[in-house]
Amino acid sequence: MRALAEKNNDYLIDVAKDSTYLNQSDEYRRSYAEWRSDPDNMYGYQFVHDTREHSYIDGKGYVPHLAEAAESISLVKCCSLMGICMIIMFAIDLLWSFISDMVFGVNGYYVYCSQTHTAPQMPLSYVLVCGSVCVLRYIVPAIVFFKVTKLPKKVAFPVSKRRVDLLGHSIIIMLLIMMIGRVTTHICAEVFSWVNVDALYSVVFFSFEPGTIAAAFVFNCIAIPVVQELLFRGLFLQSFRQFGDLFAVLATAVISSLCFYDFSYYWQVVICFIVLGVVTIRTGSILTAIIMSIISHSLNFILSYITLLGISQAQLIEALVCTAVIGMSIIAYTALLNEKHKLLTVSQTKSALRMTKKAQLLFSSSSIALWITASLIMSFIIMRLLK
Repeated sequence: MRALAEKNNDYLIDVAKDSTYLNQSDEYRRSYAEWRSDPDNMYGYQFVHDTREHSYIDGKGYVPHLAEAAESISLVKCCSLMGICMIIMFAIDLLWSFISDMVFGVNGYYVYCSQTHTAPQMPLSYVLVCGSVCVLRYIVPAIVFFKVTKLPKKVAFPVSKRRVDLLGHSIIIMLLIMMIGRVTTHICAEVFSWVNVDALYSVVFFSFEPGTIAAAFVFNCIAIPVVQELLFRGLFLQSFRQFGDLFAVLATAVISSLCFYDFSYYWQVVICFIVLGVVTIRTGSILTAIIMSIISHSLNFILSYITLLGISQAQLIEALVCTAVIGMSIIAYTALLNEKHKLLTVSQTKSALRMTKKAQLLFSSSSIALWITASLIMSFIIMRLLK
């Protein structure tokens, strides 16, 4: 009987249990498989089938059962929930914009290129309140997504130590992208000025007061990056890995990057989010993304403040830092090539759906479409025109 059972298992396909995940522990795979196999879980992609069973279709004869329908249903559910979570974030942003304008007389904490020498100063009270709201804009959607999906903590927030050796290289490459972004910011400012639009210089709380600067640093460089990664590279990315790592990275990066509501800043965020997603998968740990995000935010904060505070030779300092980062990135990338590491690549995980079909299902989701529309409208509304 045991031999017969094992023979029958040879014909059995169980997508959830057969799936593998790069650089993840057996506990991660087991928890993910159990979550996906739960019959009451509408967000888990599961498909169990005996390959000896076929269905008869007129004109085609007997055809094998396929997993496309099961994967499509789960993908649509996950896309819909991700869109709802982003709409919740939008609602928080919209509500705060009204409160901020009425109570503090301030509408947003962006610094534009035309304000690099006249940036508005934020009082400590505003930084504390607005910083807390910025943290909540990530925490509230994260709680909703976590409670609804019931995604296991070991899956949502993986902390594998299998590829910690790639952390240093990952940080340097992230800094390189950030520095390229700062250089192109000046180019974008010039291009956008042709159509009388003020490009975004930096997303930062600005003040001359030491206490306010310290509070701004804590929010900009520690609190916000941590909760942002827990939502985007944690819950969103990990839940979408069941549909393929490449799709998970691209889908979550493109959709979540819209939360900054600025056309000149969007492409930089997309690239950074893609890199963070890839590195999270390659290292198997969300801690990598958190550390990368904290360090890149911190360097951007320091360089922005050097310029905004009017420190002499600010451009020279930024140029020297940029040169140093480029030099270190060349060394790091050369080392990766010599060791034959493909840090910024992910394998195409087995999937029943084509990438084009998955993209179609993503963008045809009503909540995703609503989120994209709301984000674009907000981007137009808060667009700053040059006087």
